Amino acid sequence: MAKDKKKSAKKGKDKSAASPVEGAVKVLRKFRKTTRAVGKLSTGQKIVGGVALLAAGLTYLAKKHAEEEAANKARPGAEAAEAALASLAAPAEPRAVPPAPAAEDAAGPREARLTVSKPKKRR
Repeated sequence: MAKDKKKSAKKGKDKSAASPVEGAVKVLRKFRKTTRAVGKLSTGQKIVGGVALLAAGLTYLAKKHAEEEAANKARPGAEAAEAALASLAAPAEPRAVPPAPAAEDAAGPREARLTVSKPKKRR
């Protein structure tokens, strides 16, 4: 009889009517349930599980990297294209720009052009 009650309770709910807040609450409840289950594990079990997750992740990344390399080698000119992109990303060397001739060079040294003026008298 309990199964019938659960089915009738689920029939009344519309999945599209749930607001984002209700969805977030549901996700948080599931997350809390999972954290409680992990909390019940012994330290050794947690370590073994962590190592297994790490190995699975590294295996996934190694396969993905190998697939990308194989795809790059299959395309003609892929290495040349990568080299061109790398050269674009590298900072350009600064170019030596000759200084523009200053006005003082044409008129002579600056000290020679300066004139001493007499202070003005105040009244």
